[in-house]
Amino acid sequence: MPELVGRIVFVQEGRFRLVCAQGRVMLFLLSPQAPLEPQDLVALLQEGGPVTVHFHQRSGLIAGIAHNVAKH
Repeated sequence: MPELVGRIVFVQEGRFRLVCAQGRVMLFLLSPQAPLEPQDLVALLQEGGPVTVHFHQRSGLIAGIAHNVAKH
C-alpha cells in the first residue's frame, strides 16, 4: 500500500488535505475501516507535525482513500 509523509493543512469531517515535502498537495477521504475517527484528524492538524498516510487510489476519484494516518 502506498504511503506519503506530509503535513495536514485542512480537515473537514472525514476529508483532509496533505502537503508533502515536495510541495505536492493531495486530498484524502478517511476510510470507514481506518483505526481513527474524523475528530482525530483535527488533533493532528492542530499539532502541525508530519504524519504518514497509508492510502490507495481508485480510478474515477479525485481523492485517495486513507486507511491509516499516524504521526511520523
